[in-house]
Amino acid sequence: MEVASANSNNVKTMFIRTSKFKTIDIDIAFLGEFSRETATKRSLLTRLLTVATNNYPSKKALANKLYNLYNATLSVSTYPSYKTSITVFNLSIVNPKYVGGDPSLLPEALVFLREVIFNPHTHANAFAEKDFNEQKRILRENIKNIYNNKSRYALRQLLKNMAPDEIISVSSLGTIEDLDPLTPADVYQTYMDMLEKENVMICVTGDFDGQEMLGHLRLLGDFKENPKPEETVSTEEISVAKVREFVEKQNVNQAKLLMGFRTDVNTKSEKFPASLLFNTIFGGTFTSALMRVVREERSLAYYIASQIINEVKILIVTAGIDQNNYQLTSDLVIKQLELYKDGRIADDLISIGKENIINELLEIEDSPQKLSAFQLRNYLHGLDVTIPEMVEKIKNITKEELVEVVRGINLDTVFLLAGEDYNG
Repeated sequence: MEVASANSNNVKTMFIRTSKFKTIDIDIAFLGEFSRETATKRSLLTRLLTVATNNYPSKKALANKLYNLYNATLSVSTYPSYKTSITVFNLSIVNPKYVGGDPSLLPEALVFLREVIFNPHTHANAFAEKDFNEQKRILRENIKNIYNNKSRYALRQLLKNMAPDEIISVSSLGTIEDLDPLTPADVYQTYMDMLEKENVMICVTGDFDGQEMLGHLRLLGDFKENPKPEETVSTEEISVAKVREFVEKQNVNQAKLLMGFRTDVNTKSEKFPASLLFNTIFGGTFTSALMRVVREERSLAYYIASQIINEVKILIVTAGIDQNNYQLTSDLVIKQLELYKDGRIADDLISIGKENIINELLEIEDSPQKLSAFQLRNYLHGLDVTIPEMVEKIKNITKEELVEVVRGINLDTVFLLAGEDYNG
């Protein structure tokens, strides 16, 4: 595999050349502002951009075009990294050499991708009303369905209570309150802001000639040359004066316990690899410490896991429990963390954790989408690390480095979603 950097179409371009795949993947990433004011508009915009274009004015027309491109696939996704919004257009086509060397396939695919990006289904500076109303209805239902998914709902409630004035409390899906007043013209303005004001990165993955690809990419036209957003990770130092506890009662059979912790490690930190390993061995896998102690040894949880969100320096433990075991379970999680702060981390868990992360890193090379995402992450955060280098970093993590990470973790907020009969 060979990774090369170039400048194409006025923007940063990455070529990941490998013969491992029978496809060529073209990713166009727009990097802009993520905020409470922009989240719902961007969420709706993402849906509209895959529905239709002016030359392919229906889902069926788009699908037929993709079929004619040897069953190519198209997707548009949006997600945040701290205060930066990332919107990625992905077009995956079969490598022309596997369909008789068709010389028109790649140019035709790029012209189609240009159509999707620059010519969505609009009229008079507004998205087509029928498409808009349908996607708005679907998004409204998706937002409402969070309430029915009690695990997702409890997570949102934890973050709202833990960090009401921080970006982590903003849902990238959006809110009903912000969605209802939106008009086709409002979302069109968000689209134009994306084209005019956002930073762009191109990434191409597959088996191709670099110079030929540079020539093909010109079919996309030039993008605006805008500065890359700087606030991609939190650098805030938030101290915890007092642990806060919140209980909400609903008609649920299984209580949801969520514990939010502050950390002092972000994605750019030297301690980032050690924080990944800590999370893996603490609650990131089925063999983790929390699974062993809380679920298997003490039978206090139906499930328990941890996730670390380094972009915002937060660790979250989630568990499905009997509501009567709330105090026992939360105390045991804290006790396990305190043991880690004292250096009492099982060597077998460290070995298993390293093996799990290394396998996940190596699996990146088996997916064009994951390879592209890895390079985008490097670009986004100003990093310059390869997969083999990351593997070596994981291999060389010491127990002392793990302890240093754990000692920077402090409990901030506990949220319990309990049954209506809970009296705790």
